[in-house]
Amino acid sequence: MALIRIGFFSTVLGMCTSCDVILPQQTDADAPAREFPVMYLLHNLTKSHSTWQRMTCIERYALNHGVAVVMPDAQLSSYADMVHGGKFFTYIADELPGLMRSFFPLSSRREDTFICGASMGGYGALKIGLSRPEQYGAIGSLSSGYTSYRGYISRPDDRGITLQSLTFGETGLDEEDVETAEKARAIVRSGKNIPRIFITCGSSDPILLDNAREARDFFSSFEGNPFDFQYTEHPGSHNWSFWDAHICDFLRYAGLNPREHYC
Repeated sequence: MALIRIGFFSTVLGMCTSCDVILPQQTDADAPAREFPVMYLLHNLTKSHSTWQRMTCIERYALNHGVAVVMPDAQLSSYADMVHGGKFFTYIADELPGLMRSFFPLSSRREDTFICGASMGGYGALKIGLSRPEQYGAIGSLSSGYTSYRGYISRPDDRGITLQSLTFGETGLDEEDVETAEKARAIVRSGKNIPRIFITCGSSDPILLDNAREARDFFSSFEGNPFDFQYTEHPGSHNWSFWDAHICDFLRYAGLNPREHYC
């Protein structure tokens, strides 16, 4: 595997940004060129594009499952087009995949493309995946649902400003949650490009267990399970130990069969 740390200019953000990419390595120089399946892996609140690399064994897991992993930086955006900040939703949903395919041999096939994240990243994965169902074959959320956790982002800082107001404005978060749910309903009504959805959460998670269970009830309510929805709870809390232990659950759910069963 190759670990590539890349800096590039984003037209959508209007600035340079960074991304970590794990890329399968062809050892035979004479082998036919191939395009690799890819997982877009999103970080949690207060962290960055490098956190999955530093806090988990994701490179080893990617090698075992034969998948490229793209880890973008979304700052404190909640993967939204911020009212006062960058357009991180549009950047990751629309600009980033094309840029990554222009840089690296990544498949553009929907069935080879997945999006997943932890905490804020899981919320972002569901929001982006349900907004662009034609792009993703499977969506994974570790310790989150499709609604945002307000406890942290609604706290005012020493200037009296909340991250919620900077990101969503005064009422935008409620509207965004409703819109995401409606997008899921619209996908089912259309019967086209219905992504598979996987959610897992720690049974002792003090932060987002209620959000995850709300998503469980919502996606389970669709007759016939059109999203092939899978929800699990395991012993654990809201931390990197849990996410490291269960990211491979999503990789297997997405159909990426491991070479060895060590995670």
